[in-house]
Amino acid sequence: MTARAIPVLAWAYRPSSLREAFKSPSAFLLKLSCAAQDIGQFRAGPVHIVCVNHPEWIYTILSEKATSFRKMPAVKTLQVFTGDGLLVSDGPTWIKHRRLAAPAFHQRRILAYQDIVIRSAEEAIARWRDGEVIDLEHEMKRLTLTIVGRALFSRDLNAIVSGLSRDIDTALEYVNGLSSRVTLPLVGSLARRNRAALAAIARVDAAVRGLIAERRRQSAEGPADFLGMLLAAQTEDGQALTDEEVRDEVLTMFVAGHETVATVLTWLFYLVAQHPDVRERLEDEAHAAGDADLVSAPRPYTLQVYKEAMRLYPGGFTIGRQAIRDVSIGEWTIPAGAWVMISPYSVHRNPRIFPDPERFDPERFAPQNEQKLPRAGYIPFGIGPRTCIGGQFALMEGQLVVSTFARRIRLTLINPSPVGISPQITLRPARKIEMRVEKLTC
Repeated sequence: MTARAIPVLAWAYRPSSLREAFKSPSAFLLKLSCAAQDIGQFRAGPVHIVCVNHPEWIYTILSEKATSFRKMPAVKTLQVFTGDGLLVSDGPTWIKHRRLAAPAFHQRRILAYQDIVIRSAEEAIARWRDGEVIDLEHEMKRLTLTIVGRALFSRDLNAIVSGLSRDIDTALEYVNGLSSRVTLPLVGSLARRNRAALAAIARVDAAVRGLIAERRRQSAEGPADFLGMLLAAQTEDGQALTDEEVRDEVLTMFVAGHETVATVLTWLFYLVAQHPDVRERLEDEAHAAGDADLVSAPRPYTLQVYKEAMRLYPGGFTIGRQAIRDVSIGEWTIPAGAWVMISPYSVHRNPRIFPDPERFDPERFAPQNEQKLPRAGYIPFGIGPRTCIGGQFALMEGQLVVSTFARRIRLTLINPSPVGISPQITLRPARKIEMRVEKLTC
């Protein structure tokens, strides 16, 4: 049977759409993906983009035929910041790094990080005054940087590296611009260099290299944190990571464990503030645990809320692959060389999977409902062999932060008007979200 031609996304060639591409390439690409429905294609000069949103075809691409694809070139622009870490590497490098990093994300290790999350969340609460108005996204980034620093290095990075979170933001904004120009060559020249961004990358790089060198100088009995495990890890044939490879994976964890979790938490508290019934259930579940059982208490509803926030606002809005050979999916053929763009944001808004998809409803992830979801119908961490290695850590971290906050404080929106999205590496809010802190009396 002859394969059908993939539908062309004709609206993307209109002058108004092209003007939008010049103005905000990332927003244009997100809109492109959303408009594709199950599948659609768009050509921009030498770039051929195929958007795929159908769950079964996504499963084919990311799982069943994963070896027929490599990382999309636009994803590789992250190398200017993270080097050849797990997010961008392919082939033998990725296999080696994945095997060596995996023990740090074993279930036993994740459980050992729980106290770090709770302590960091309680310190954030103690820092805020009753009635204080906070910049929610800024505070979530500060909190997640504290958590990732203590899990990675057993150190409080906010205290020892001034402006680190701001430098990471600057670096990621620069990478996002590079990625957009690779994906849409018509929007500008890749040769543009941003001195401020490159200086920010250099400062983050120097800080990480300094911490690695410091740990190398310590005795073999250093902390059993992520860095210590990376430095000590060896494959069966005796391979270990070089300091350069360790640096790449540490910076990758900064992106995955700091930026993405902070973004999801920002949207979660924004959503919960608009749904008093959800907030009340979160508070009831958190208080039912009791002070002495913060770690081991079950939090089924908190997990539902976190998963629903990730459905609406997944940490990354796109998963990019490039076909290395012709690949058949359903009645279509993705030609060799084509760039495949899979958007969790688009997939999660499919009304056939999630009825009334824009509605915030944690009950979608009650066990009896979640088990009915099609495979690849919910992909905040991807799926297949390259599923996010830190996904379980992110779920644990999110649940504990939300539950700790629900016991101690209530966050109220200052400006209840809608907040648009600003697609960068993550789906950031388009404007500042200010919240008033109300301390709760237990």
